[in-house]
Amino acid sequence: MTPTNRWNRTRYRLYAPIYDIVARPLERGRRRAIARLDPRPSDRILLVGCGTGMDLDYLPEEAAVTAVDLTPTMVRRTEARAEALDRTVGLAVGDAHTLPFEDDAFDAVLLHLVLSVVPDPEAVVEETTRVLSPDGRVSIYDKFAPADADPSLARRVANPVARLLFADLNRPLEPMVAGTPLDVARRESFLGGLYTATVARPSVEE
Repeated sequence: MTPTNRWNRTRYRLYAPIYDIVARPLERGRRRAIARLDPRPSDRILLVGCGTGMDLDYLPEEAAVTAVDLTPTMVRRTEARAEALDRTVGLAVGDAHTLPFEDDAFDAVLLHLVLSVVPDPEAVVEETTRVLSPDGRVSIYDKFAPADADPSLARRVANPVARLLFADLNRPLEPMVAGTPLDVARRESFLGGLYTATVARPSVEE
């Protein structure tokens, strides 16, 4: 395990008891991101970096959901939420850079508040593409810097502390998907543009 992943596991183990409270202001964006994904009851859905399982509240009850997270404490929180919702969820402790699933295993993948945290977001997107079915789609919800401009002064000043505590504020999304077949749809902004939600799909070869 890399030093960054060890730190991620440590800090999110500490955050787990209060994570739902801290993340509550982000729920409007999460709910909208899942609505844009339009999950179907027949979907096989993967939650990458599932956290405490807050996405479960907005997914069809009939969908086959699998949740994976680097932090065992978070996986246990997701398990408790699933039990409270009276639904079955496949659970795994695992690294988003090397997902423990077969190719084309899922119809939809949720990358919510993950790509700004992991050490190598490009590798995570590549793994997501590998486990995604050819006609699948990916919900991406996170804090991204604009690709066509330098990060603002406020972002640059806040980022050293933000990276230590929770996430990198200065990562643009576009380079993460550039080496993959994913096409990114129009992005919807939240919280003054700090967070955006979009759906990515594999491009159709003609």
